[in-house]
Amino acid sequence: MSPLEYSIANTAVPECGPLGIEAPAAQNRSLSACLHTFFRLLDEHQVRYCVLHSWETLPEELPSDLDMAVHPQDRSCLSAAFKELAEAGYRPVQCLNYRGKAYYFVFLWFEGTRLRSLALDIIFEHRRSGLISLRGEQMVAGRMWRQEFWVARPRVEFTYLLAKRTSKGTASPLQVRRLQVLVALLGRPEAEKLAGKIFLGGLQRRVVDACVDGSLGELLPRLGAQPWRTGLARHPWGLIRYLFGEGVRMARRWFQPTGLFLVVLGPDGVGKSTLVARLGQELRTCFRRRQSFHWRPGVIAPKEAPGEVTDNPHDKPTRGALASTLVLLGLFLDYWLGYRLILRPFLARTGLVIFDRYYQDLLIDPRRYRYGGPMCLAKLLGRLVPPADLLFLVLDADDKVILLRKHEVSLAELQRQRECYRQFSQGKERATLIETDQGVEAALGEAARFVAEYLIKRFERCHASWLAPIP
Repeated sequence: MSPLEYSIANTAVPECGPLGIEAPAAQNRSLSACLHTFFRLLDEHQVRYCVLHSWETLPEELPSDLDMAVHPQDRSCLSAAFKELAEAGYRPVQCLNYRGKAYYFVFLWFEGTRLRSLALDIIFEHRRSGLISLRGEQMVAGRMWRQEFWVARPRVEFTYLLAKRTSKGTASPLQVRRLQVLVALLGRPEAEKLAGKIFLGGLQRRVVDACVDGSLGELLPRLGAQPWRTGLARHPWGLIRYLFGEGVRMARRWFQPTGLFLVVLGPDGVGKSTLVARLGQELRTCFRRRQSFHWRPGVIAPKEAPGEVTDNPHDKPTRGALASTLVLLGLFLDYWLGYRLILRPFLARTGLVIFDRYYQDLLIDPRRYRYGGPMCLAKLLGRLVPPADLLFLVLDADDKVILLRKHEVSLAELQRQRECYRQFSQGKERATLIETDQGVEAALGEAARFVAEYLIKRFERCHASWLAPIP
């Protein structure tokens, strides 16, 4: 049997209805257990859904996001399933309305000290480039049962996967192979008819040809604008309404950013740089992009990349009061412009911003920044530095541990800084003190848990409807 014949033979076929799956014990949480629980809850709450593609290894393995279609009338039932999934310990932390009726959710849990996640891409209507290629009720119609969950029928999977990869402009070898298999299942006439929902004229035949011979990956980068042309030619007023709706949605994202702004503080040698790098990787599923900064945005007088501190930061002389005030005003302008021109747009696009040191560092250690002006002015401007909803991770360690790593400042100065950082972290809901004496893994787990708890509360505050089904 050829590989193509084998893939066709192993395509899901309709079977009997879903069977019950026992919920996992709290101490046995894992991606596999989460998927088992989720599929069970969907069936218990009678959610009409189907997995759209890449379901071959489910529920034991998930290659990337879980793409699902849900019947538009079952949103309340889906909310009920989300609520029980959260009660089972898999907590929702992110909801991105990235297209009209399409949502990206992230659920988090811990396996020991490690943060784990499940990303769900749920659509009630498949619309790309202004074109509605499939409605929710069409996608779930004729769905097929596969052991523990429902999958889309081949014509739905082909249309969805082709439209999505065209929009992205790329496709993995497995996705190219799957489209080749689907064309063989559907037959060329049906595949060309479905491709005609996305492409005009003879291009639909060219795309199907590329699916058949496996060259679709080479063709996709040249197809990005074609769906827009199809939408403009067939549904011009619908395209205008779509663009208006997208503008409203993007404005809403601006005023309610889905990104996160983190600041890591602490004396030199406490492990800030290591934690910044590791934490960004740990939270990668929750955010579409991430960027790290040192001390300030660098819009005014861009700075060089920070290197290892080898000199005492207090060696340089303190500036006079006038010079310090002028530099402080420039620094404030850098923070203000940097937030509005760089950081806020990044946060609105679901970005994770992590700063290694921030303005508050100047208030704790003014000598480091050669500041000799009035501290009352520095504190006043500190209240105006955006944003107001920062999360602070304040790192600390024993004197001996820090001095083994860095010994540029005296013991007395180190002790003073440590006490100031500890006082800064006390009494602030958005700040936590993390001891790094036990190593980076323990500190990383504690930092990830603090961030996860904040994201859970933010989800419950901003997206409560997804956990409170309408009766």
